Amino acid sequence: MNLFNLDLHISVIEDVKTILTDLGHTVDSKSLSGHTWVFGREPDQMDVVSQENWKTLNQEMCDAFYKRYKDELSTYDGFLVTYPPAFSLLFEKFDKPIFVVAATRYEAPFSNNMLEWEWFNSKIVDMIDRGQLIPLTNNLYDKFYCEHFTKKEWKHIPSICEYTKAKYTGTEEESILSAKSRLLPPHCKHIKSLGRHTWEDLYRYKSIVHIPYNVSIMSIFEQYTANVPLLFPSPECGMKIPGFLSETFFHPNIINDAKLQEIINVDTLKLADYYDKEWMPHVLHYTDGEHLNELLETTDFEEVSNSMKIFNEERKKKVYSLWEEVMNGRAN
Repeated sequence: MNLFNLDLHISVIEDVKTILTDLGHTVDSKSLSGHTWVFGREPDQMDVVSQENWKTLNQEMCDAFYKRYKDELSTYDGFLVTYPPAFSLLFEKFDKPIFVVAATRYEAPFSNNMLEWEWFNSKIVDMIDRGQLIPLTNNLYDKFYCEHFTKKEWKHIPSICEYTKAKYTGTEEESILSAKSRLLPPHCKHIKSLGRHTWEDLYRYKSIVHIPYNVSIMSIFEQYTANVPLLFPSPECGMKIPGFLSETFFHPNIINDAKLQEIINVDTLKLADYYDKEWMPHVLHYTDGEHLNELLETTDFEEVSNSMKIFNEERKKKVYSLWEEVMNGRAN
């Protein structure tokens, strides 16, 4: 299939594009992201929708987009959307398949307005029911989250992020702390001290200690695929650490306390990528600061990395097989 993509996130689409290209498909991607420099690109310019106005997305904008691009985009077999899933509405009138990959809470930019969120929900549910929208997620938490609000099944296919082409070397004696806070365990250097760095620079360190700000982060997929030993707090430990899951929701104030308890608690938190034993085994979990120090001092990180390397070969085959199932289902 020949697919068109318009996106605001550079990593999710790069991963999917790499996989689909390997499987014999083509993806023409336009990015409005301000981080395109990571891949040596400049942000693309589109008419109707832009970096500045996308948060005002509504039916009028969707109609204007179709009117402007109905001729040049009609040559594509379908569309690919990652962030935000709301961009799927721009392509509805083309009446072609739309593959949507939710990589973080799907409802942006409608998170702070329940009426707009409900309008968006009704649109995508209708598109799913008609078979036009193919709903996918790259992590188990967003599968749960999307299904909770749409009452529709979303297929889970983890990201690989092999586009970095960098692998773990572990030549440095220190580990890296990746966190929003400045708390610094022994034997660690804060990731911010590296400045603007390459993947190769980062993967020279013995391991990466995370205090994650979200349940799914693309850099974690990158690091896992590169066979970098990773350490995360246990769910119970994480809940006590400042900054832990600080960016889980876009506008949590719009969701009442009862609903928040349904969608984020110790049980649902275990759906986060770094607690997923099926797709991310060999991740290390610390229960407190003392345990973290013990792991940093006694773990054979080279052995951990080798175990990840063996598993990643199997993981890649499984992910590619899942994408083949999706694409073959639409190509037939």
